[in-house]
Amino acid sequence: MKKVIIIGGGIGGAATALALSRAGFKPVVYERTKELREVGAGIALWANATHILKNLGLLSEAMQIGYLTTNYQFNSQSGKKLVNIAVDGFDLPVIGIHRAELHQLLWRNLPNEKFILGETFERFERHNNQVHAYFASGLSVEGEALIGADGLRSRVRAIILGDEPPIYRNFKTWRGLTDYVPNRYCPGYIQEFLGCGKGFGFMMLGKGKMYWYAAAIAPVAQPDAVEGRKKELERMYQDWFPAIPELIAATDEANILTTHLYDRPPTQPWSQQNVTLLGDAAHPMLPTMGQGACTALEDASVVAKCLKQQPDPITAFQRYESLRFPRIKAIVEQSLQSGKMGELNNPLAVGLRNTFMKVMGSAISNSFKSLHAYRA
Repeated sequence: MKKVIIIGGGIGGAATALALSRAGFKPVVYERTKELREVGAGIALWANATHILKNLGLLSEAMQIGYLTTNYQFNSQSGKKLVNIAVDGFDLPVIGIHRAELHQLLWRNLPNEKFILGETFERFERHNNQVHAYFASGLSVEGEALIGADGLRSRVRAIILGDEPPIYRNFKTWRGLTDYVPNRYCPGYIQEFLGCGKGFGFMMLGKGKMYWYAAAIAPVAQPDAVEGRKKELERMYQDWFPAIPELIAATDEANILTTHLYDRPPTQPWSQQNVTLLGDAAHPMLPTMGQGACTALEDASVVAKCLKQQPDPITAFQRYESLRFPRIKAIVEQSLQSGKMGELNNPLAVGLRNTFMKVMGSAISNSFKSLHAYRA
């Protein structure tokens, strides 16, 4: 049985370890943080991702800790409906879930010795067919293959592909979590509101939690406003659909996270011999299509299948990449395109965009469905 070294214990790394474990390999995950924790944000697991959870035997548990999503609705900032897409017509459910809950679900199904915490990866060397990985603590380990699942600023990626920085896409986001559910919330809906150069969305997660997210055009590395995140958001969204200022007001400042959005143009290769990348390390994307974690789950499943079918990791990783690249390229580009639609801040252009969305409702719905109908 092959030992596979996985660098990074986020959702992609944990799912890969689980898929490889189920396929008869000996994966070990090395994670630099001292404890496994995912930030307080929600995600939608579309049907293409719940398919992977089903294959891993985790779907019923995910449904218990998550919340079933039935519709994705786009609105103007005042709440006028633009497009309403039913997402409950697939063979599999769509689930709103807290990132930390999904993360725990994956890693609690792995034996403890498969996760080594507090180890910062530095470099690797190849000796014959083995990869030797070296860590800041002095630890060194060897395996027959190495997978970098170490995120946007992946160290594994920098070593095999060069240290080209990701591209800032002009948006800052805020994400919040609260127990408050607005009166006007439609159960089962993800509701998204589009304005001038900014947007806002909210959805239910499991355990009665409401997750919301905001995005606005911002210069790179823009610091928080002096007044604090919450006050800044209350000011930014004061005249939007009433549920939005209510949600911001009901959220503790400590539960509001902020990030700047980056991606990379999709390029090949992302493998080098018996070393490959997955998730954000391979193909970071904007969150506009909600496919970041979903495609990481797909990657995990496909890389495990390829290694099982092809005993030579070099050939297996080439196959994995060729299977994944066309889909990934399309999703990264579509996510960027959606981001550009959100950048419009001239009221006339925004009005045209909203009209276009209403007219193109069925086409938007169809492209959405074909994206989620994929089964890795």
